[in-house]
Amino acid sequence: MIDSTFDVAVIGGGVIGTAVAYHAAKRGLSVGLFDKGPLAGGSSGAALGFRTLSNFFPLEVALKNDERFIRFTEETGEDIELDTGGRINVAESEDDLRYMHDSVAALRAKGVDIRMLDRAEMREREPNLSPRMVGASWTPIGGNAMPIKLTYGLGRAARQLGARIFTHTAVTAIHVAGGRVRSIEAGGRKFSSGWVVNAAGAWAAAIAKLVDIDIPVVPRKGQLLLLDCPRRIVRHSLSSWHKPGPQPTGGTSIRSTPHGQILCGSSSEYVGFDITATEENARDVASRCAAFVPALRGLQITRTWAGLRPRAVDGNFIIGAADALDNFLIATGHDFTGISHSLITGELIAELIADGRTSVSIESFSPRRFARDFSSKVKTPARNLL
Repeated sequence: MIDSTFDVAVIGGGVIGTAVAYHAAKRGLSVGLFDKGPLAGGSSGAALGFRTLSNFFPLEVALKNDERFIRFTEETGEDIELDTGGRINVAESEDDLRYMHDSVAALRAKGVDIRMLDRAEMREREPNLSPRMVGASWTPIGGNAMPIKLTYGLGRAARQLGARIFTHTAVTAIHVAGGRVRSIEAGGRKFSSGWVVNAAGAWAAAIAKLVDIDIPVVPRKGQLLLLDCPRRIVRHSLSSWHKPGPQPTGGTSIRSTPHGQILCGSSSEYVGFDITATEENARDVASRCAAFVPALRGLQITRTWAGLRPRAVDGNFIIGAADALDNFLIATGHDFTGISHSLITGELIAELIADGRTSVSIESFSPRRFARDFSSKVKTPARNLL
């Protein structure tokens, strides 16, 4: 017996799933969102919250990402601790600095507001940055948002538009007939839906298996630290900038919060679904962040935790329909850029459902690309983020 009927059933209550629910509800579609735990109970609740400019999308689209976050807060009144103060990217070696110079020059040629900082400007903008850092660039693009507040804000906004949210309600079956998904089972109840969106993050492969679809997305574990910091030691969002290629760590990222704390990250491991925060990773992250900003040494670590980033084997997003079922959409593979790309992903999925097409090409993100022969080994993406 059918409990309820929706235009769209979204599986996954993280920042991607709630963004899909919000934008679909804005289009006037009836939406049900399902998660096996609370909202932000997975990757989104363990994220750092950086918002970056990337070349996953055309530049003219990526440059409007700040506007999406500002518009969301203005339209909904949600406080997501939005920081639009830009970021400083830091080079730790001469090789990285040469790569940064070339990248900044290429971006400036395309009209991106970014520039190199000389040592005097580095010290002026970030007085506590280590003099061992060999160079840096500055861009006013990007900033931060509090991942849990963003996820819950999107959920509340979706509810106000009529969406129903079912937390602690695991999806256990997806029923297919005539080449289309017809219904799902969740929490012992059955729901029919015209579309199903798999936004289950690191668990998206398991959801896809319910309809016999294989998507090569794996969990990448990252560990973060939270430090008590009574004075503003770090003024901007700071990130290491490396040449493309395998990195032994998850890169170094540091940002202040509005609450007298500093977030530091992160590690990078492929250890399945283990989210144990280890002393070894905590020491490594603390050491790397203190090398960036020596004034962090001696600050008390109040909390450390780990989360799982959903990473596709080729390092690209997975957005769109699988060949087998055109009303079963997938939105995952965002790895460490889920916060940055949450709102645009929600928009694109809503467009695909409501309009039958997207305003931006998503062909490169299509799940259909995995029909080709990809190695099962996770690859380092060629794309670089600001």
